[in-house]
Amino acid sequence: MKVPRLLTMMLSLSLFGATGALASSMWGDFEGYAKVRLIVNEEEKEFGSNEVPGFLVKGSAVLPARILSEKLQSIVKWDNESKTVSVYKPNVHMVVAKTVGDDYSIQKPFGGVKKGDRLDFAVFAQVDGLKTPIYSFRIAIVSPSGEQVKAREEIVDGPKSSFWYTWPFNVTFSESGPYKVVFSIKPSSDSEYVAVSQKSILSD
Repeated sequence: MKVPRLLTMMLSLSLFGATGALASSMWGDFEGYAKVRLIVNEEEKEFGSNEVPGFLVKGSAVLPARILSEKLQSIVKWDNESKTVSVYKPNVHMVVAKTVGDDYSIQKPFGGVKKGDRLDFAVFAQVDGLKTPIYSFRIAIVSPSGEQVKAREEIVDGPKSSFWYTWPFNVTFSESGPYKVVFSIKPSSDSEYVAVSQKSILSD
């Protein structure tokens, strides 16, 4: 189900000492309200022309619930009939290891490699507290330049509150910098993947 562009899908955060509605700001205006910047983990969100930006109403910052939640690695669902936004934050723990025991035990965990190394390794993912049905999940290895070099996907198509997966990977670390191990969830078959957890492997 597509999410409508509604102001009801906004999250209000109290800002003490902020200016009120209908006041201009250095970031511009949105329909008569002063815009605010959204920065998550030192990364600024650039709002497109078709997106509702953050703005001030009566001293509170109003922010798009979907954008903010996904920046905080959460799943957002919209129920148009009840006009309800639901936010889900599953617990996802990942470990990267060079060796897997016969009993699937974690052996030789690592977080760094030499540039140019080609490694066989496994990603252990433990998920719990997933309180909404999902369509699928994916573990992807993303290079420092943003290229998805390897990915594995598993279809769930229903409720799965907790599970544990171990997936093998073979990757050549041809770039310097942090490679990201990204765990993403696809809430429905017609939705996009949402990253809910991330680890880094440093290549130098």
